Amino acid sequence: MSDSENLEQALNEHDLSTEAALADVNEDDDEDEDAEPITAQKVLDILETAWTNEMCAPELLQHQTDMLELMLSQVAHMEEQMKDLDKNDFRFVVHQMELERIRYIMASYLRCRLQKIEAFTQHIINQDETRDAADKRLSSEEAKYAQDFAQHVDEYFTKVATRYMPNQQRGEAEQRIVAPNLMSHVFLKANVAVSGVIVGVDDEEVDLTPGSQHIIPYQLVADLVQKNQAQLI
Repeated sequence: MSDSENLEQALNEHDLSTEAALADVNEDDDEDEDAEPITAQKVLDILETAWTNEMCAPELLQHQTDMLELMLSQVAHMEEQMKDLDKNDFRFVVHQMELERIRYIMASYLRCRLQKIEAFTQHIINQDETRDAADKRLSSEEAKYAQDFAQHVDEYFTKVATRYMPNQQRGEAEQRIVAPNLMSHVFLKANVAVSGVIVGVDDEEVDLTPGSQHIIPYQLVADLVQKNQAQLI
């Protein structure tokens, strides 16, 4: 079999293995006969949207750990399949560049989330404690990191400052909590038609049409982003 044929076979196996790995994800949708089966390309689309939303949103959004793990397994699978291929094959170079792009998206997505966790640590922890397990924004690994980071920050402040200021110790921790500015403006693109969206403090309403773009305070459309009815750009 030629190198080109090997590459094509690797790509086909990549899609097939993705569908097998995602069987558990699709299992919950079995009751819906019209549910679209999730594929490697669908996983990548979800991650790209999550990455863009995370970069543009002032607050931490819900984690996509399952999608990240699936995509990581597929990247590793493709790298293994491409090891014995001709490195000078143009298609090999193209797919290698695509893998690098995917790795960049995942790394940038996680880096952005860590920056928000470190900036709004206690606020994010407090908010997540009020949510149901399915709605928590932090993954289990991120939750542990946030708790450890908050503990280290508190120990540092106690060591270098607050222990020397007895009058400031009571309530000082609450005063250090930093929250994101949810009323900061964002660029929004509607994915579906949404009617009666409030866009101002005077309760002004507009109807969003699919593909329409708007500049609007994030807090007014946060639910639309969470429900994937709109995405940030």
